Amino acid sequence: MNKKILWLVLSVLMVLSLVMAACAPATAPTTPATTTSPTTPTVVTTPTAPVEEKPQQETLKPPAEAPKYGGTLTTLVSGDITRFDTIWGPPGASPVTLAVEPLWSGDWAKGPAGGYGTSETDWTLRGDDLFAFKTGYVAEATKWTIDESKAEGAITYQIRPGVRFALNPASEASRLVNGREVTADDVIAHLNRTITDTGAYFYKTNPELRTATLTKTGPREVTVKVRLDALVTAVSRFGDSTGIQPQEVIKKYGNMDNWKNAVGTGAFMPTDYVAGSQIVFTKNPNYWMKDPVGPGKGNQLPYLDSVRFLIVPDKSTQQAALRTGKLDTLFAGYGLNWEDAAQMRKTNPSLKEIEVPAQGGPTHIRIDKPPFNDVRVRRAMIMSIDLESIRKNLNGGLGQINTFPFNYTKAYAPLYVDPSSSEVPASVKELYVYNPEKAKQLLKEAGYPNGFKTSVLLTASQADYYSVYKDMWAKVGIELRLDIREAGAISAIVNKNEHESMTVSGWNPYGAFYTLPTFFGEGYPNVSNIHDPFIDKSMANVRKAANTDIVEAERLMRDLIMNYILDQVYAIPVPSAPTYSFWWPWVKNYSGEQFMGYINIRWSQWVWIDQEMKRKMGY
Repeated sequence: MNKKILWLVLSVLMVLSLVMAACAPATAPTTPATTTSPTTPTVVTTPTAPVEEKPQQETLKPPAEAPKYGGTLTTLVSGDITRFDTIWGPPGASPVTLAVEPLWSGDWAKGPAGGYGTSETDWTLRGDDLFAFKTGYVAEATKWTIDESKAEGAITYQIRPGVRFALNPASEASRLVNGREVTADDVIAHLNRTITDTGAYFYKTNPELRTATLTKTGPREVTVKVRLDALVTAVSRFGDSTGIQPQEVIKKYGNMDNWKNAVGTGAFMPTDYVAGSQIVFTKNPNYWMKDPVGPGKGNQLPYLDSVRFLIVPDKSTQQAALRTGKLDTLFAGYGLNWEDAAQMRKTNPSLKEIEVPAQGGPTHIRIDKPPFNDVRVRRAMIMSIDLESIRKNLNGGLGQINTFPFNYTKAYAPLYVDPSSSEVPASVKELYVYNPEKAKQLLKEAGYPNGFKTSVLLTASQADYYSVYKDMWAKVGIELRLDIREAGAISAIVNKNEHESMTVSGWNPYGAFYTLPTFFGEGYPNVSNIHDPFIDKSMANVRKAANTDIVEAERLMRDLIMNYILDQVYAIPVPSAPTYSFWWPWVKNYSGEQFMGYINIRWSQWVWIDQEMKRKMGY
């Protein structure tokens, strides 16, 4: 389809969607790399989830079906990609992760893998960073050791032979690299950029890594030495939070922010980008990875010829594009709530789906400024919100009350604190019981007998939800102004630490629980400007334990959350319902995966398109 008319087609999809919805019946609400000193993390027994969730699909092995090569997978992003250089931020949900690869990342075979994996995780959540679920990518082996006498840790990476940078003849930057093999020197140069460039994400968020030393200790071996208290952070960050890039491109162009300069070792390479329209990634013909499980075991990856991301910011248009087969997949992250999902099932019963646990972020409060620097004010704000009423009436009775800093997830169940649990101290338990009279009393004690005025920085899509907060806070004298901005504008304000009082921006990735990034550093992700000596001291013990025993680290973290962090009310919790991902049945070898490892979306290299089925279904 001509790119210039792409939006003309998409613009009618919302109208078509509304017509189809109107015709439907009304819906009632309804193998990690080996380690030396540390042991492989013990599998944690999962406690009962806070709420009953629907069983996920595809739990049984499907009939053996040989994968077929070819075709284009079409999905979407909600906005333009502004950065293609991976050192400026974690690749996140960006399509850039299709083109660049980290040293290690999520093991496809540890998930459903089309019915042939072990299903130890479902790869639906963005922060899954358990080392037991990792496998080697650019590094074929990773190990780390501890030297207590020197208070030092060391990580050794064996760089995988045969991993080459993609060669795109149409790209000057790619031709400069000429499809050569990745070297230990590439890895050292790239990792050094992440900790020495003052604008780099690691430099800003993990200052403890700035003193790391990187050395070539063998022809294909890189050794990283760090302070012992920074070891677990280094294992996570250097391993799975940045994609390796070639030295010569950086030397010539300074960075890789221009998509045409984005050269990596991934299964796909960027070949077209039209702002506001689409991003296209084309198959890397020299990709190194083979399919690990299922009928296609041993096949060269990827199966797809290309992956196309339409840039569609409007929620209704996104859903219309899926309904009409213009999209092959639509992820939970794009606003498919329980009401959207119910309607989608009515209009398109052929679609497959998976339920994704609630991931709503909290309302962050600037505790460095009055009135929020008084914990009594923060406690009053929670007590004056009827959280359970919101869960029942706005969320259809689904989901959980998210206790900051962690939601409930299966992989990290020990970190979630259910506020109704008998283990929870009385001072914490009372926070989650609607009590406007106690809230008024606390405000009076804090010197605000008549309440105060404040504001929250948020997007238009969040306004309805926070209108409920506004009404509830008004009953105790707190006058809330909704400061509605575009998501990009909010990010810019928060990153500069210029938000006035509260914001919905920011979240704490449970995969990095041992670093607790929303509690440290300046600016994002420490949106609340938390600087707490007790937390600093406690987290040193958590990080030390995480070097060798993730289970013990989780226990220490849970104790800290339950007995101290929740009492301090560093953020306002949100009742969050599950969201839903949908995809068409012609997307094969797929079970709803979104993020492979720590915020990486490279699952598309394992899936294939049944083009004959798609034609027979009329698309």
